[in-house]
Amino acid sequence: MKYLILCMLVIISALSVLAHSDEEHDDDDVTAVEVGEVVVPEHPTYHEHVRPIIEASCNACHSEGRIAAYAPFSDPADVAWLAEDIRFHVVNGIMPPWMPSRQNLPLKNDRSLSDSEIATIAAWAGDGAPLGDPDDNAPAPTEGVGLVEIRADLTLQLDEPYLPDADLLDDYRCFAYPLDIDAPQFITGYDIVPEALEMAHHALVYVLEASAWTLAEAKASEDGKPGWQCYGGPGLRQRARSIGGWTPGAFGVELPPGGGHRIEPSQFIVLQMHYNLWTTRQPDNTRILLQLADGAAELDELTIMSLAAPVEIPCPAGVEGPQCEREAALQRVGELYGDFASRFPNNLLRICSQTVADYADNKGERSIGQCDFPLRNDATLYGVFGHMHELGRSFRMTLNPEGENPVILLDIPRWDFHWQDSYQFVEPLTLKPGDLLRMECVWDNRKADAPRYVVWGEGTSDEMCFATVLAQPG
Repeated sequence: MKYLILCMLVIISALSVLAHSDEEHDDDDVTAVEVGEVVVPEHPTYHEHVRPIIEASCNACHSEGRIAAYAPFSDPADVAWLAEDIRFHVVNGIMPPWMPSRQNLPLKNDRSLSDSEIATIAAWAGDGAPLGDPDDNAPAPTEGVGLVEIRADLTLQLDEPYLPDADLLDDYRCFAYPLDIDAPQFITGYDIVPEALEMAHHALVYVLEASAWTLAEAKASEDGKPGWQCYGGPGLRQRARSIGGWTPGAFGVELPPGGGHRIEPSQFIVLQMHYNLWTTRQPDNTRILLQLADGAAELDELTIMSLAAPVEIPCPAGVEGPQCEREAALQRVGELYGDFASRFPNNLLRICSQTVADYADNKGERSIGQCDFPLRNDATLYGVFGHMHELGRSFRMTLNPEGENPVILLDIPRWDFHWQDSYQFVEPLTLKPGDLLRMECVWDNRKADAPRYVVWGEGTSDEMCFATVLAQPG
C-alpha cells in the first residue's frame, strides 16, 4: 500500500521524540499537537513528500540572510541529519513559529502546518529520513505562506550607528529621518530590520509634522550621539501618529489591499528603539524599509489603536521579602522611568474601571490582567498585535465575549517573547457601536530569575499587557 491512514500518529510519535528530547531540549511547556485521522505515505521520502513542506513553510527563515540562517535547509543531507530535531519541533507545535491557536479567525500568512504535513514529517523521521529521488520533487505553492517580502521603495537609515549607553539596562533612543519624497505617498507596507537583534527589544515608527523637526534636531545634538533619549515616546511636544512597529520574531508587514498610511513631503519619521543590554552592547543602525503607493491613489486611511490592560503580578509561593510588596514595585518603576511610570499602573486600573482588589486572587504562578474596550463608532478591523514580555504565558483578544456569538480574534496559548508578530485577518471584520473588545494576559512569575511584585513597566524585566488594532474608522 502506498498510503496509510494514521489516527493520532503525531501523538504516538511524540512520546518517542519527547523521550529523545530529555537530553537535547529544555522546553518544559511542549505539548504534542493533537491531530485527527490523516493520510500519509507508507514510506515518505524527503524529495517527494517532505521537501515541498520545508520549502513552503520553513525556508523563509532557514536560509541565508534570514532569522534562522544559522541552520540553513538548503542541503537535503543537512535536513535529513536534523530529522529528529525537526520532528520534535513540528510535533510539539514549536516550529514553524506560528503562535496563534486554531481557535482564531483565519489569519493571513499562516505558517502553521496541517495535520497531514505534521504526520508526514513525523513518519519520515521515524522511517530513518530517506532522501529519495530528487526527480520526484513537485514544489508546493508558497503564495500566502510565511515571510512577507516588502518592496523597498524608500529606505531610511542613519549615517552612523548608535552605541547604547553603557550605564543603562534599558536604553530608549529615538532617531529622526526626513522623508525624501516630493509628493504625497501612502505607506502600503514596511519592514524594520535591526542590525543588533540580540539587544533589540522593540521598535516603534511614528509620523510627525514639520513643526517638530527643529526640536528633533536640537534633541539629537544634545549628547553628541545619534538620536536622543525618549522613554515613552518621541517627546517632541506634538502628538505622534503611530504607523507600525517591530518585535522579536516579526516579519515584514503588508497592509490590507486598498489601505495605507498617508505621508506628506513636509513630514518626517521618528524611530523609537528599545535596546535591552542584559546580554550584549554593540552598535546598531536599524533600517526602515517602506513600500509606497502614489498619494493620488484612492486608498483608505488606516489607523492603529493602542490598548493596554493592568499588570498586577505577585511573588510566587515561597518567595517573600520587601520586593514582593506592590508599593516597592511602584517605587522601582518610578526610579527607573520617572513619575509617570509610577502613576501609570493606577491610571490603568482607573481606565479599565478596576481597583487593585479586582486582582486579589492573582497568584505568582498564574496572574491575569484584563480590560474591556467598548466601541463608540463604526470601524473595519483588519488585524491585531499582542505584546507581553518574558513572564507571559498566554494572550487572548475576544470580540463580544459575553455575547451570543463571541469571536476570538487572537489566541496565543503558549506565549514566546521571541516570536511576536502582527496578524491580519483573511476577512476583515465590520464593527459597530456597542461592540466590545476584551484583552486578557496571563503571566507566570516563576519564570523570573529573581521574582518580585511586577507592575506595568517598559523594561524587559518588567511586564505589559498591550495590543494594537489595525482598523479603518467608519
